[in-house]
Amino acid sequence: MRWQPAIHARLGRCFRIIRDNLAGGNRSTRNRLVPYCMFTDPPLAHVGLSETEARASGVPVRVARLPTSEVLRTEATDEKQGFMKVLVGADDRIAGFTMIGSEAGEVMTAVQTAMLAGLPYQQLSDAVLAHLTMAEGLGLLLASVPA
Repeated sequence: MRWQPAIHARLGRCFRIIRDNLAGGNRSTRNRLVPYCMFTDPPLAHVGLSETEARASGVPVRVARLPTSEVLRTEATDEKQGFMKVLVGADDRIAGFTMIGSEAGEVMTAVQTAMLAGLPYQQLSDAVLAHLTMAEGLGLLLASVPA
């Protein structure tokens, strides 16, 4: 198998949890922001709460959706299938993000970074993102978050 640094780094993080627990520690991934990507066609990516989880937990969220066909990048790639969805909490922080569409994992990673930093969604909405990228669609998505 070819050396893959990204896989090695992830295994290293998991190994540290196992190693520490074997030595009497009590580490877990609970309460950590763990994303996932499914590399289907089109890809699916998610991080944070889903709408169903928020509802079941009684967490009030505002939801915004954007068809990926509205992102300018899709004019160049003709990969228009999919959507982006964001959940924003009462504190204006992003509580969850789901995307199915081209470059979903890359766009989700940008949102995850904002979530980890605790940024209010307006900061990501107002950011100048590179043109012509799928992540540029975050501006449109976040601009449609209900007041």
